[in-house]
Amino acid sequence: MSKVPGWRVLCMAVVFLPAAYGVLASTPVIWKQAGQGDFIKGETRGVSITGKGRLTLSPVLDLVFESDEPLIWSLAADSRGNLYVGTGNDGKLYRIDPSGRSEVFFDADELEIRSVVIDRNDRVYAATFPDGRIYRIDPDGTHAVFFDPTQDGGMNGPDDDPGSGPDGGTGNGPSGGTNYIWSLALDAGGGLYAGTGGQGRIYRIDENGGAHLLAELEEAHVMALAVDGSGRLIAGTEPGGRVYRIAGISSDGAISVLHDSPYGEVNTLLVGEDGAIFAGALSGPRRGARGGRAGTAGASMPPPPTGAPDDPGGGPMLNAVQVTAAAETADRPSAGGFATGGSVVLRIDPDGRVEEWWRSGTDVGLSLAIRGENELLIGTGSSGRLYSVRERGVGTLLNELQESQITALAPDASDGVVVATSNRGNLYRLRSTPVREGEYESDVRDTRGMARWGRIRWESKQPPGTAVRLFARSGNTDSPDQTWSEWTGPYTDPAGEALACPPARYLQWKAVLGTQNEETPTVSSVSASYLTRNNPPRVHAVTVYEPGVYLRDATTGQVAQSAQTDLPPGIAAQVGGRGNGRGQSASSGSPAYRKGMRAVAVRAIDPDGDGLSYEIYFRGEAEETWKLLESERRTPSYSWDSETFPDGEYVLRVVASDAPSNPQDQALEAEHLSDPFLVDNTGPQVTRIDVTDSLLSFMVRDGASPLFRVEYAIDGGDWRVVHPEDGVTDSETEAFEIALDGLETGEHTLAIRARDTSNNTGTGKRVVTIP
Repeated sequence: MSKVPGWRVLCMAVVFLPAAYGVLASTPVIWKQAGQGDFIKGETRGVSITGKGRLTLSPVLDLVFESDEPLIWSLAADSRGNLYVGTGNDGKLYRIDPSGRSEVFFDADELEIRSVVIDRNDRVYAATFPDGRIYRIDPDGTHAVFFDPTQDGGMNGPDDDPGSGPDGGTGNGPSGGTNYIWSLALDAGGGLYAGTGGQGRIYRIDENGGAHLLAELEEAHVMALAVDGSGRLIAGTEPGGRVYRIAGISSDGAISVLHDSPYGEVNTLLVGEDGAIFAGALSGPRRGARGGRAGTAGASMPPPPTGAPDDPGGGPMLNAVQVTAAAETADRPSAGGFATGGSVVLRIDPDGRVEEWWRSGTDVGLSLAIRGENELLIGTGSSGRLYSVRERGVGTLLNELQESQITALAPDASDGVVVATSNRGNLYRLRSTPVREGEYESDVRDTRGMARWGRIRWESKQPPGTAVRLFARSGNTDSPDQTWSEWTGPYTDPAGEALACPPARYLQWKAVLGTQNEETPTVSSVSASYLTRNNPPRVHAVTVYEPGVYLRDATTGQVAQSAQTDLPPGIAAQVGGRGNGRGQSASSGSPAYRKGMRAVAVRAIDPDGDGLSYEIYFRGEAEETWKLLESERRTPSYSWDSETFPDGEYVLRVVASDAPSNPQDQALEAEHLSDPFLVDNTGPQVTRIDVTDSLLSFMVRDGASPLFRVEYAIDGGDWRVVHPEDGVTDSETEAFEIALDGLETGEHTLAIRARDTSNNTGTGKRVVTIP
């Protein structure tokens, strides 16, 4: 096993082992978990994981409302402390009074109430889905349709075909307006804004229900709306993931893009007291914008003909951030599904600076709220996690609920925060005091073999009246089941206690934190040691390099490198050039060329991470006894001078041992044979040199390797390549002829040089006289 600093002495409880257990590795493995990245892999129940990577007790979550509804889409509070909850899939709006008594306050004909806002007169505005209407419900329960997109042409803009939908009204998709109302917002003057889908339109509806088209964005869906402190409307869109600002309530108000994000959807918006805008975005790939107009004026729409209240509205109350699901397509988003994958929250300062405030690769941000002065709360799915962010990039996992999604958050009259969930639809109130007891379960450790357990230790702070207890269990399945051991413990000494779990492959621990006051203990790290049965190494390959190739760090002495630049192709390919490493740096471990050298490389691993040593043996192919070439080598390669070997076929045997990491009597080995390779240090022979009628003929023979190149030179001149009679120099024996036409009369010296594929050279000479 790989040595880990610290904990070098294993407790006696794991030294005396049953003989049947087998040979153990000599070095214990330390499984240490510290930091949020490690702890977030586990499960929390009443335990928070801070941005600094500490386990603490979570704040109290009181159950306020337990419904029979699967989904809560929207949430808002009025001035009297009543909570209003928009649900699906039966389109019911619930009211929960301060005492906790609940009632169905309004039952819509549509399936879902996607967005709810409340004005200063405690009148509720509820947007329904999928047949989008906005209802206004008075405090006494009187209700009426406040905005109906199908009335008198519905949401058709100036360029739409009024006959594209039923009765000349709206149709689904870009050609006929829309009937999706995704988001609502109220301004200080009582004006209501509706963000819609299909054409990316935003409508403003006055207190009498009269509506006009405020803007048509270059996006398909307006998923979120908010109003800043200057009365400007902020919009988040899909599929381009943009944040728009619309300055003014008239149709000629300036429209600008505050941020064009790389994400597919901006699904939540929140404006802080300092004017900063928080925008939650789904981090999937963005899709192209719809390509519509940046902003156009639409025909004013009359108020609903019957039942609409006509008394003037007041200013907005503090409302919940509204939440929507990710769109499935640009034209028709999902009616009830939730996005999966990661998300981010961006902070857009009043000066336009954009910072990534929070990110998760797995949790999807669904809702936002501010608690206190600077604490941003983020409700997520699909693990029902509530995060707290006080500074950029440092998020605390505050609570993990049993429900799958936290779909809405809203401040209430008691300075708390109300948390709404889906799957199942419940309501909680978040307190500032910690729970009395919480529990954290780690993820499961796979030791990849039967293990004996050592000690468990941890780092913690325990103020008076608080306590930390640890427990552990083991088993042989990757997920705990009835075959696992019972929890052992409690372990109460942070300095370390011997684990009482039975030997097994998998281990899990849990921490139980408790308090008798409002203080909370903290745990910053937990470590457990274990020994596994020693496993033998594995040798996957033994590769012998081409003749003359050696590895610079695999030799025992200084090797002078050849300067030859026209090596045979197989050799040149391995040294990365044409002979002397030209074009490559002479780094350690890189191949180089020197005649007579050979090299071998071993590819081996140890499943326990042990260090390995190697013994290398050789023998001739027809021999039976292995001869030692190198022993106790710590690197997986070796080079040697093969000129001490007689020519012939050889095989290498490499034995890998984990002895460097284990006692000698417990070390294990594995071996592997190389393919047969040729040692050929003898050059070709040039024979039967003859001259007849100005024609020079000769033969070249090699005893082991094919010929590579044959050249001749006349009177010490340049070498000239000559091809054999069969046209290709590739056999161990070749015949050659050279015409001597053009030579001056007199004596001439002809030199012949032949090389084989092992880069051995042989020469011949003939003196001829030209009459």
